[in-house]
Amino acid sequence: MSASPSQDEASAAARYRGEYYNRSGADELMRRLGGDTLLMQGPMGSMLLSEAGAADVPPAFWNLAEPQTVSQIHRLYEAAGAQVLLTNTFQASEPALRRDGIFAPMREVNRAAVDAARAAHPQLLAGSIGPCGLSWLKKDSAEYRACRAAYRDQGHALLDAGVDALLLETFCSIRDLEPALDGVFDCARGMPVMVSFAIDDEGNLLGDGLTIEGAVVYAERRGVAAVGVNCCSIGAATRAVPRLVAAARTPVMVRPNAGDAERTEDDALVWREDADAFARACRSWKADGARLMGACCGATPCSIAAMADVLER
Repeated sequence: MSASPSQDEASAAARYRGEYYNRSGADELMRRLGGDTLLMQGPMGSMLLSEAGAADVPPAFWNLAEPQTVSQIHRLYEAAGAQVLLTNTFQASEPALRRDGIFAPMREVNRAAVDAARAAHPQLLAGSIGPCGLSWLKKDSAEYRACRAAYRDQGHALLDAGVDALLLETFCSIRDLEPALDGVFDCARGMPVMVSFAIDDEGNLLGDGLTIEGAVVYAERRGVAAVGVNCCSIGAATRAVPRLVAAARTPVMVRPNAGDAERTEDDALVWREDADAFARACRSWKADGARLMGACCGATPCSIAAMADVLER
């Protein structure tokens, strides 16, 4: 007789005991978030997509194909003042890799990303996990279990490779987030799980329209260690931070993007980055109580350096 879904999930979770997780790094991250304002690096994906001839190359492909390039980008962010680096694994779950035509083992892709980031000697390192791309209708369905397993397996791969925390980022709805939280908490074993939402200019989730306050309440009830927004406009982020701080009991994160990408005549992707705008916003975010800040798609080490200058004053 085959095991029931709940037995399957319990058995899978039991395999992830977490003996080798970086608990000292996790403790250091949460200690510093409790009293400091930390600066996270900018995006990996848009930096890689901006490389010559790489506009259509999936960012996760670089982890195995050219890890030295991934490490160099991390080093640029670290040199710019980033205290928290973020792995190049936003779309490195099993389903996302297969969708992008990357057939190397998922664990190898994620471990290579962690190794590339660690080569930059970061103070702290978070493992990035984005939406896996699978859909589901019922929570007790095979589709839901597949979603949950995708997040669980990637989360464990990142934690086992040595990250200090997991960051579920750019989630647009509670529906998308639910299997992600179930999956990563199957393997987290007390390691920090942080969640960042993508919002519109009114501060509502892009996918389901839930207010950012409602999203914070849901995430914190599930046990997350920090909440925030990313990949929104700078203006939306600046308006959201006071609302986040008022609603949250955990540290607040903020990482807006640099606007929409444009394609040049030679088919390269470019973003019109305004480092001064990030610096001005950073000052406001800090005053309003954000604990971890950075930048998302389209930003570069220039914006991180401008923000670091503000935070160091």
